[in-house]
Amino acid sequence: MPRSVPSSSPSVRQVLAALDALAPLKYAADWDNVGLLAGSTAAPARRILLSVDLTDDVAREALRTRTDLVVVYHPPIFKGIRRITADAEAPTRLLPELLAGGVAIIALHTALDAAPGGTNDVLLDAFDLAERFPLEPLVTRDAEYKLVVFTPPPQVDVLRAALSRAGAGVIGHYDQCSYELLGRGSFRGDETTNPAVGSRGQLEFVEEARLEMVVPRARLGEVVRALYATHPYEEPAFDLHPLHTVAARGRAGLGRVGVLRRALRGAALVELLARRVDVSGATVVGDLRRRFSSVTAAAGAFGTHAFRDPASLVLTGEVKHHDALELLRRGITAVHLGHWASERPVLAMLAHKLEEQLRAVRVAVSRADRAPYQPLGRAAQGATPSKPRGGQQL
Repeated sequence: MPRSVPSSSPSVRQVLAALDALAPLKYAADWDNVGLLAGSTAAPARRILLSVDLTDDVAREALRTRTDLVVVYHPPIFKGIRRITADAEAPTRLLPELLAGGVAIIALHTALDAAPGGTNDVLLDAFDLAERFPLEPLVTRDAEYKLVVFTPPPQVDVLRAALSRAGAGVIGHYDQCSYELLGRGSFRGDETTNPAVGSRGQLEFVEEARLEMVVPRARLGEVVRALYATHPYEEPAFDLHPLHTVAARGRAGLGRVGVLRRALRGAALVELLARRVDVSGATVVGDLRRRFSSVTAAAGAFGTHAFRDPASLVLTGEVKHHDALELLRRGITAVHLGHWASERPVLAMLAHKLEEQLRAVRVAVSRADRAPYQPLGRAAQGATPSKPRGGQQL
């Protein structure tokens, strides 16, 4: 049985809704595993722990601090797992203890990357920008269709109303949206037909209206059935065209480009970034002495295929050897921040937003969450990794 939620405490469902408003889960890549991965939506979420990864150390921190909900960037359950044991294929061996303790787990990953104000915008907040836009706008395929149907002009209003009731013609906060155009159609029915206009076996020409309306994929069946039930023709002519939709009016997408108010040298841009982001392990491909008119932020393992503008300084999490050679060939300068270091800064933003939107909740950024890499000199001296920046502690 899920634990009951005191009236003053938010539930996991409410936290999930708040996160979905910040980083809509529908923005996540098809291959990703985001949303609620473990726990009950009805459970309380008084204490929330934020982390890039759910490692053994982070799991112990969650259990020690009596955390109700862990919100992680990377999904700790990614591939299908056959068992929940200490040997299960997961970043932490303590998954059974977390589940037994009623700790819920939510992952955000690429949904947070694609959302305006998300992972990459946090990196760009270090700079004075004139505008921002996604490097790769998010395009949703086949979620909607365009219905095109031809009907006698006197029946257009009746047909439009029937299709609207079935779910067609909704664009944003507007319904019964359509477009119509007059033209001339032709047809000839065989001996088995009973045409509403003209005679069987003869070529007929009639004035027709072309009616266009958008249809959500989930309502296709209802709309087509309404079309056949309402259309005056025995065999109505219609087409369905799959549509590609640009999310959030073109503001959502992977990677983020920030146009600088004035061009700066790469070294000066890195100095600004270092005030907000840990750059102690960063490396550079290209020349930081050059001036740049924009900054491209692409946290994590973004790849390099989209980096094509030599006038934009790239901030990314990982650059492979042969990709680095290709960037040099293109004249691109890229700062390799480290995968973890490029993603960690967004957690402070999440903590602030959750505390702002939810009452009676304590949000902390994990202290146990650390980069898996550390400088060789520090490791050789037996030193522990430096404490990550920021975050209220539980």
